[in-house]
Amino acid sequence: MASSPPTATLTPRTWTRDNSPFFISNDPKLISVKAVNEAFGKDFLYWTKPFPEDVLHQMLHGSMSFGVYKRLQPEQTQTEPETLTTENTEQIGLARMITDGISFGYLSDTYVLPEYQGDGLGRWLIDCVAEVFSLESMPHLRRIMLLTSGQRLEEFYGQTLGVKVVGHEPRPDIGKDLVFMNAKPTAKPTARPALG
Repeated sequence: MASSPPTATLTPRTWTRDNSPFFISNDPKLISVKAVNEAFGKDFLYWTKPFPEDVLHQMLHGSMSFGVYKRLQPEQTQTEPETLTTENTEQIGLARMITDGISFGYLSDTYVLPEYQGDGLGRWLIDCVAEVFSLESMPHLRRIMLLTSGQRLEEFYGQTLGVKVVGHEPRPDIGKDLVFMNAKPTAKPTARPALG
């Protein structure tokens, strides 16, 4: 009898910070198609545009989507932890990992709304992605890839995900040249402080 195929531990997780209204989760029940589509319509996301909601729903739920959220009301002192839902949270960021859940991940559609930038939420978001897409969490992981632009982002993704530039893609339609980055994980990504 053949053994069952290997599986990765992909149980949804939520990361929190002490005394902060912000949290990150890859629980698909929290994703707001409406909030993501509104962000896709803003100029700072130069690489995309809004989609029909059913199409975007499939994109977000067919990938592993990490959302950045803000609690709409402070956590109340209680014996049971607050249940997080789309009604008591606001989605303010996203990192979408297109993946088979075992061996491959392509990072796409990563953003934090401009009004929430500057508090380290983007770095925290990618640290959470790196935690899941590591050989410790996904022992059969073979490759991580992404496209980005600008030296600052190249350095950032190199530090957080261990990816390196392997090619360029001229994009006159958006007025930028994109760089293609990838990594074949061989070791744990650069050590970073533990996340909540």
